[in-house]
Amino acid sequence: MTQKSALLIITFFLTFLFSLLSCASPPVPAPWNAYPDALRQHYPDSEYIAMLGRGATRAAAEADGAAAIALFFNTQISSQTLIIEQYREQNGNVDSSTEIASETFVRSQMELFGIRYAEDAYFDRRHREWVTVAYINRAEAWQVYGPRFRQEAEAFRRLLEAAAGESDPFRRAMRYMAAQNYARSADFLNADIFGQLLYPARMNAEAGPVRAEVASLVQRVDDARRNAPVYIDTLLDFESIIRNAFSGRFSAMGFPVSADRNTAAAVCRVTVDEGMQQRQLGIFYFPKLEAEISSPAGTLFSFSADGGQASAVTPDVARRRAYQVLAEKVSNTFSLDVNIF
Repeated sequence: MTQKSALLIITFFLTFLFSLLSCASPPVPAPWNAYPDALRQHYPDSEYIAMLGRGATRAAAEADGAAAIALFFNTQISSQTLIIEQYREQNGNVDSSTEIASETFVRSQMELFGIRYAEDAYFDRRHREWVTVAYINRAEAWQVYGPRFRQEAEAFRRLLEAAAGESDPFRRAMRYMAAQNYARSADFLNADIFGQLLYPARMNAEAGPVRAEVASLVQRVDDARRNAPVYIDTLLDFESIIRNAFSGRFSAMGFPVSADRNTAAAVCRVTVDEGMQQRQLGIFYFPKLEAEISSPAGTLFSFSADGGQASAVTPDVARRRAYQVLAEKVSNTFSLDVNIF
C-alpha cells in the first residue's frame, strides 16, 4: 500500500467517524431555548414580546418568528373588538358596527418600530431547521408608537371640545355624536388596543383620561339629543305618511319630535313633488321628496328620495302608494351625517 493510499483511507475513515459523531450528538440550543420557560426568563413579558421562529434557513426562521408576533397582535385585537361589539349589542348600541382591518394595521405599526432577532440563533441538527427568537423591546417600541396614540387621542379631544363649546343645541348633539363615532372608529380602537398590548404600563397611564372621556360620551350624547327637539314641517303630505316616517327616524336616532316649531332646536322641512300623470291606463305618480334640516346656525343637512313609479286605477290608491314608497325610502335610508362636524 502506498503512502498516498494510506492517507486517503485515513481521511475517509476520519470523515466517516466525524459524521457519525455529528449525527449522534444532540443539538446545542441557545440559552433562551435550553429548558422550559427559558424564553420568558431571557425575554421577560414585562419588557419584551418574544416568539420562537423556525425555518429551513435563518432568514426563514426570523420570518416565522415575526409572523408569530403579528398573529399575537391580530388575535388579541380581534378578540377585543368582539368584546366591544358584544357590549354594544347588550346595551343597545348597534348603530355603528366596527370593522377593523387589524392585519393591515398591525403590519403597518410593526414596520414603524421594527422587530429584532436573537444574535445567537442556532441550527437544530436533529430537526434540520434553524431556531431563533423574534422580539420587540416594549420600551423602545413605545418611543415610536406613543405619538401614534397621542395623535388619535388629540383628534378625539378636539371633537369633544368643539361639542362642549357649541351653543346651538342641535349642532351640539351632532358634534357629540361625531366624537362618539370617532371613538368607535377602526383607527381609534386599533390605536388603543394595540398600545395596550404593546406596553400596558405606559398605555394605562396615558390612555386613562381619554378612556374616561369616551365612557362619559354615552350620557353626554343622550343628554344632548334629548335637549335638541326637531319640528317636522311637511309642506305636502298624505294622511301624515311622510311626517310619521321622519318622526320615526328622528325618534330612533334619539331626537324628540316637537309639535311646536318655536321651541324646537331644529326644523326638518320636507317638500314633496308628487309627479302625478293621468294616462289611459290609470293614474301614475312619480314621487320625489327633498328634506332640509336647519337650525338657527343655518342649514345642517339635506336629504332626497326618489319613489320611482306608483300607479292604480283610482287617484287615492295611486297617491297613497306613492307616499308609502317615499316613506319606506325615508325609513330605510334617512340618517344624519354627523362625521362632517
